[in-house]
Amino acid sequence: MAAQGGDFGARPAGWPVALGAAALGLALLGLLWPGIAAYDTVKQYEQALAGVYDDWHPPVMAWLWSRLLAVHLDGTGPMLALQLALFWAGLGLLGAGLARSGARRAAWGALLAGLSPLVADWMLVVVKDAQMVAAMAAAAGIVGWYRLQARAVPAVPGVLAGLLLGYAVLARANSVFAVVPLACCFLRWGGVRRWWGRAALMLVAALLALLASDVVNHALLRADRSHVERTLPLFDLAGIAHFAPLAAPPGLSREEWADAERKHCYTPFYWDPFGNPRRCGDQGDELVSPDGPSHLIRDWAATIVAHPLAYAEHRLAHLNATLRVATPPDEPSAAAPSGSEPNPYGLGAHQSAASRVVQRLAAFFAGTPAGSPAVWLVLAAAIGWVLLGTPAQPARELGLAFSLSACLMTASFAVVSIASDLRYHLWLMTGTGLAAVMLAACREVPPRRLRIGLALGVAACAASVAMRALAGPMAI
Repeated sequence: MAAQGGDFGARPAGWPVALGAAALGLALLGLLWPGIAAYDTVKQYEQALAGVYDDWHPPVMAWLWSRLLAVHLDGTGPMLALQLALFWAGLGLLGAGLARSGARRAAWGALLAGLSPLVADWMLVVVKDAQMVAAMAAAAGIVGWYRLQARAVPAVPGVLAGLLLGYAVLARANSVFAVVPLACCFLRWGGVRRWWGRAALMLVAALLALLASDVVNHALLRADRSHVERTLPLFDLAGIAHFAPLAAPPGLSREEWADAERKHCYTPFYWDPFGNPRRCGDQGDELVSPDGPSHLIRDWAATIVAHPLAYAEHRLAHLNATLRVATPPDEPSAAAPSGSEPNPYGLGAHQSAASRVVQRLAAFFAGTPAGSPAVWLVLAAAIGWVLLGTPAQPARELGLAFSLSACLMTASFAVVSIASDLRYHLWLMTGTGLAAVMLAACREVPPRRLRIGLALGVAACAASVAMRALAGPMAI
């Protein structure tokens, strides 16, 4: 039975898990201080120093960093400490809430979700993806601490959870597909019960969140517009032209597109060649420059309508790359950088003995089914299906929230993704792990559904091993 009432100190059952989470977070912080500074990290730090932001990287992260700099908390260390504190506090609160509800074994599983080598590897890099996951974990921990004990979330903790989810939305534009379903579940859908009503609610909430993000980024933080939104149409136009095939996409001559194809500017792996001045930057500039964004959006929509099959082939090829379905086990951009990006600010650390161990573990697991987001997606969906057949209880409610959030964010990659870095799937891995923990904490789980769910997970792992073993080399 769920514990009723009382404060944290009144029932000591949750303390061991909370202390375990704190110990793990402090151990990782101490072993890997001051963290890894990737290329994006350095760019964010430069903006924080200058107090001038653009929206290619999240302005809110640079602004937050500037607040730390204002009190002489320099370098990556303080941001790493904040990142790990939020992440492990969230896992600790979820674990402690489970322990106090009577699910003591499952409680320790919440901490295991943070020890996945692939997640732990990226959580040591001060980067927006890790910031997003840390904020979402902390918000989930606050809500879960109360809900798992069958208690209403008080106003102040609820507002704090909302602010953390807001930060997650601002940290990554596509995080809205994860945050909105999670928030809707936390708010119990505002009383909406039918599936179509809930779908409409999420759509409206996502649009409002995107509009609010634009206001915060450009009106409040005064970030310059970098036109980062042009990368998706550019990537899609190049993909359609490649698969149709077209003589040239809108904006390029036949000769320019032929030259782009000779240089392998288009690859389903990512849009990056068109952003590289030394490789295909000239073609990329021509694709987006003619009459500004409106011209590009018009060309994008018209080309998709005219060549829907080529568009679908392009998006499926990219989805294969980013979900690592039938791609080689050594597909790049899986593990975090082994050392910090060279920079004049002394940011980050070089590779240490501890980071080398984490890196090697992450590199190993990246070549297994654990390194395939497609497998995690199947697991998240299977766990959600099992939970749907489980009697109502707090752990079921939270498990469904994690499963839905993980699935919908991953599903969004079918239409909005432009690159295949494994770090984009950190929330899929974390959310699926937490959904599994909540399933383990549930009572009266239908045995038949559980067996089918386990069978689906095993089948997904076996299929991943076979398909990746047979995959040919990738063109990058």
